Amino acid sequence: MAATDQGKSVGKDATSRNTPDIVAVAIVQARLLIIVAGAIFGFLYVSGLTSVEISIIGFFALACGAVGQTYFAEDRRRRDVARAVTDSQAAQSREGIGSVVLEQMQDAVVLLDGDGRIIYHNSSAERFVGLSASGKLVPSVLREPILLDAIERVRTGGDAEEIEYIRPVPVEHHYQVVITPAETAENDGSGTPTLLALHDVTDMKRVEQMRVDFVANASHELKTPLASLSGFIETLQGPAKDDADAHERFLGIMGEQTQRMQRLIEDLMSLSRIELREHMPPRGTVSVSGLVKDVVDAIGPIAERDQVTIDVAMPDDLPMIRGDWDELLQVVQNLVDNAVKYGQSGGRVEISAERIDGLPDSSVGTGVELKVRDFGPGIPREQIPRLTERFYRIDVATSRERGGTGLGLAIVKHILNRHDAELRCDSVVGEGATFSVRFPAA
Repeated sequence: MAATDQGKSVGKDATSRNTPDIVAVAIVQARLLIIVAGAIFGFLYVSGLTSVEISIIGFFALACGAVGQTYFAEDRRRRDVARAVTDSQAAQSREGIGSVVLEQMQDAVVLLDGDGRIIYHNSSAERFVGLSASGKLVPSVLREPILLDAIERVRTGGDAEEIEYIRPVPVEHHYQVVITPAETAENDGSGTPTLLALHDVTDMKRVEQMRVDFVANASHELKTPLASLSGFIETLQGPAKDDADAHERFLGIMGEQTQRMQRLIEDLMSLSRIELREHMPPRGTVSVSGLVKDVVDAIGPIAERDQVTIDVAMPDDLPMIRGDWDELLQVVQNLVDNAVKYGQSGGRVEISAERIDGLPDSSVGTGVELKVRDFGPGIPREQIPRLTERFYRIDVATSRERGGTGLGLAIVKHILNRHDAELRCDSVVGEGATFSVRFPAA
């Protein structure tokens, strides 16, 4: 209705504004007609026509001029009315487009009149105000005091406000709420019409918290070996200054702490590089058998030292997979290295691979599934979802003792994301763990 009424008023104003223009044009045309008629009459008189004949011709000329004048005026009026109708239709079209845009917005938008009644809300606002909130007072549908207080301040003449609102149920969400006076809205109420816009910033807050946690964890991981190095240096410069045995023992420990910091820094840099390229699909093709062979050759001596046997079962007809050799080598190396480190009590690690042709629980179609299984203590089920978090460790002391940085599986996750591959973990406490990676074929 609002759009229709506005269109009618636009048409009426356009017609009334153009009426003086029509009159002015008519006067000019009449004067030109008189001049032309006088010239014609003079010519006819000189030509020898009688006054009666001239009068008859003049009458018809004036009649034609009057008809023409009326036609031109009516034509001008029709064009003005058509222009007004076009302007009205354009206004309605703009309003329709605006309504479509508001309905497609992810942000919730609510418009209140001067009494605080809801006169409009888009579909995104329904999770706050319900499906049929129009005409209701805002306190009956929004019960959060921080929101209601801010709305009341703006409605009663205050300036625009921006607040942060946390909605705890059903799942905690953070919203940035902008509340502004809507001065152009029709207002028959006691206060100022008010516009609310609620923007969901939950993901942004989550990323910010991850950044804070990451910095805190990285600082802690670096602080521990640095504190150890500082203590040994003070000891070597003081009480153990002339103790050769202490020198040898402390320097060995200091070397281990330095290597620990170096591994951490290398993993941090590796993670940073991988994240930068995570959305760039790899272009090469890789042999899974070749990856496994290189990793076993590299880790084999370490496994022998820890008395762990590595068994490999690999068919000859595995398809090639699409990927970056260096990154996928890092994935396999991390998985096998973890199996040797944390599953060494079982004394055995199994590596196997097979061709897959679309599994019901997988988004990977034809490809290769690689499995790395250990027979160690296993992983509690509740801890499996957190394994790929940065700096997350099941056993902090054991991880540090064996040179872990807490970033290995986080690196694996980001590499596999880039390769459209899937990582799974199956484990039973006391029986070991199996990590499976499903790669799409090239």
